Amino acid sequence: MTHKGLSGSLDAMALPDLLQWASRAQKTGTLSLRDDSVVKRIHFRAGLIIGSSSNDPRDYLGQVLLSEGVITEQQLKEAMDLQAQTRLMLGRILVQRGIVSEARMAGVLRHKAEETVYSLFLWTEAEFEFLDGELPPGELVLISVHVEEVLLEGVRRYDTSRKIRAVLPHNRLVLAPTSQPLPADLAGRSFPKKIHGLVDGQRTVAEIILEAHSSEYNVCQVLYVLVQRGWAAIRSDEAASAGQAPAPAESPEAVLRAARASINRGEVEEALALLDRARDAGLRSPEMNTLVQAAEQAFIERAYRHYLPPGKVPVLKRPLESLVDESLTPEEVFLVSRVNGAWDLRSIMSISPLREVDALRALKKLRERQIIDLVDPAPQAKTA
Repeated sequence: MTHKGLSGSLDAMALPDLLQWASRAQKTGTLSLRDDSVVKRIHFRAGLIIGSSSNDPRDYLGQVLLSEGVITEQQLKEAMDLQAQTRLMLGRILVQRGIVSEARMAGVLRHKAEETVYSLFLWTEAEFEFLDGELPPGELVLISVHVEEVLLEGVRRYDTSRKIRAVLPHNRLVLAPTSQPLPADLAGRSFPKKIHGLVDGQRTVAEIILEAHSSEYNVCQVLYVLVQRGWAAIRSDEAASAGQAPAPAESPEAVLRAARASINRGEVEEALALLDRARDAGLRSPEMNTLVQAAEQAFIERAYRHYLPPGKVPVLKRPLESLVDESLTPEEVFLVSRVNGAWDLRSIMSISPLREVDALRALKKLRERQIIDLVDPAPQAKTA
């Protein structure tokens, strides 16, 4: 039976204290943490961390496999199509099809569980609650880690993150390669080589993160080293103020009231824009989380029903090279680059590291700006 135990916010009780509490009390259950719409969970058995889970697409197995170069986007798309038909676990499908070995998959699953835990050390304002006795169904044990080990790595990452932000203060920076080649030890490692290859003098840090299908910390850690060692340089700070939503002139409470009224009128896009402004102004509260969930769910349902039927195929209305001067967000750039005239919206969403609502909002804007159009899929050729 599940019992709600300790609850609160990380600004009152920090994550290291929470982990030590669960360890010393030899807790079995789930520590759930929420930051806006993102929910991550750490699972304990007798005080040991045995796994983690997340609703952030960047933490999903498919994205981790893409970031490590284990599979391609086409292979992920095909596996996700098969998963929709069979309801089998994605990892099992990839192993059964011989795309990933059993041993490699086990290693990736352990790495994925650990990375989700470590990512929480960069959270500062999340709400948390411990659910005594609650564990996911089935055999979970992906890892078996003492809290002390996690604390050491988590504190190291927190300190590293502060150093990174001193050099790369925001993700709107544009980085360019230098004439210095990567040394053999880095050039021989797939992830650093991949990130270096994405540094082209055009992409922002945010765009590199999306293209890498990886976490902000992992990508920025590599970019930090590249800049520090002279293998990449900050090309410009031109985008520093671009896309910045101004802080609302109204009080946060007034913005929330306006958002609630918009939801009640069925104007969910207006509500989402208001909630974005409140978030940019630094507002965090349980009420805001509730409103965000309601507005996002209503938008997703409406988008699929009216604007973006998942079976439709997006096509570019203009050549890709003509979009260079368009003011596109990193999310829009990623999605446009996956429009190939063959994949339907469902397929593009399945390989995207974006949250469903964020991808749909970006796709709707691309359609409204007449950058993409939606067409019916080509009929399947009959086999003899």
